[in-house]
Amino acid sequence: MAPRCTADFVLPRHHVAVFVDGCFWHGCPVRGASVFRGPNADRWAAKITANKERDRRNTEAAGRTVLRVWECEVRKDPVTAALRILEQCAAARGPRTGPAPKGGPRSR
Repeated sequence: MAPRCTADFVLPRHHVAVFVDGCFWHGCPVRGASVFRGPNADRWAAKITANKERDRRNTEAAGRTVLRVWECEVRKDPVTAALRILEQCAAARGPRTGPAPKGGPRSR
């Protein structure tokens, strides 16, 4: 990953890096500011645009599967957000081969 790029958590076994992006700072399409007002409006717009560009570069340079979760997703429904991460780990792992483990499948 690029300098100044630290995932919120990494699941090395699955080669997945998870970023929980703050809605304001990363420009969430649902909860982020659509228009900036006030004397520093141009600065805030430039800051959020730069953050989005940095996020895009960091995702491309990560060297692993990157999953970005919005802060508002976690606040609204943390279970669904966690399931998205679980699904991404399963997808990154690929199809399971070989016999099922003894004791049957794991329950979730």
